[in-house]
Amino acid sequence: MSEPFDFDVLIVGSGFGGSVSALRMAEQGLKVAVLEQGRRVTEGDLERAGQDSRALVWAPALGRHGFLAQDVYCHLGVVRGIGVGGGSLVYAAVLLEPGKRFYRDPAWSMLSPDWAAELAPHYAEAKRMLGVTVNPYRGIQDEWLEQTAARMGAAHTFGSVPQGIYFGDPARLTEDPILGGRGPARRGCNQCGRCITGCAQGAKNSLDRNYLYLAEQLGVQILAQSRVTHIKEEGEGYRVYRRHPWKRQAQDSLSARRVILSAGVTGTLEILFASRDQYKTLPRISRALGEHVRTNSEAIVSILTRDGATDFSRGTTISTHFHPDEKTHITQNRFPASYDFMRFYMG
Repeated sequence: MSEPFDFDVLIVGSGFGGSVSALRMAEQGLKVAVLEQGRRVTEGDLERAGQDSRALVWAPALGRHGFLAQDVYCHLGVVRGIGVGGGSLVYAAVLLEPGKRFYRDPAWSMLSPDWAAELAPHYAEAKRMLGVTVNPYRGIQDEWLEQTAARMGAAHTFGSVPQGIYFGDPARLTEDPILGGRGPARRGCNQCGRCITGCAQGAKNSLDRNYLYLAEQLGVQILAQSRVTHIKEEGEGYRVYRRHPWKRQAQDSLSARRVILSAGVTGTLEILFASRDQYKTLPRISRALGEHVRTNSEAIVSILTRDGATDFSRGTTISTHFHPDEKTHITQNRFPASYDFMRFYMG
């Protein structure tokens, strides 16, 4: 590609879409950079985030520079990860392949003659890269969930969830057991229940331990604490404008022939709306932008107990599930200490 550009490809966001894109573009020999508005997190950061919501929450206006952001709108709330690794830092590592209804959805069923066959090799590769395996542990919450499934007539659908977690020896550092020796050394899951506040143990296969890790080995630059404000068409490429997410610093910009927006639904829409409506730098963006947004239709139901002696937290955040009907999927969730803000939601 021609030299005038700073990069061949600029990727905004270091979550799943951005990380996979970064690795695959780098494998093609392209010069790639990933812009991430959050920071790199350390094991110490993750340990504190599991104990104290002040270390977990992303709210720069309030002086909180963690990596879990929550946006509440009229009809839904959005939970997202902001840090190198994106949502993989704070998701529960449950990796389910969709059922038949997904492929038949009228929103996209006509776009491929056989979505299931077309996507099958890509699901297989993602499972390999993310080290997906069935959770081998069960605790008292899982026993309760199994009883619930039986009472709802769905005992035959109950089982352990497939997860992107290394369930090896938690007391020993093992040379890369996931990526054929190409990845970092790992420790096995210690069942601390903190998947959703970041895995300080290093057992969860977050993107900084696979896709991003390999991408950096191939020369991909990860530019953390870079909040993209807008994008401008420039010649045969684009100019991406960025600033520090909370410090008062001058805005700068980078250029690239191609730009991939993977800043989550919320971040991507913010950038595109600003580019079209505020900065007027991408005027041709469709007026239909944002009219149809898909969620995972998740609802959280709280269960309280007067039993203060039993430890309900041991295990992964989510370890078992069942399907009472073809439209409903039920799991149990363990919430660590730093999720005490959930009380306000339920209140």
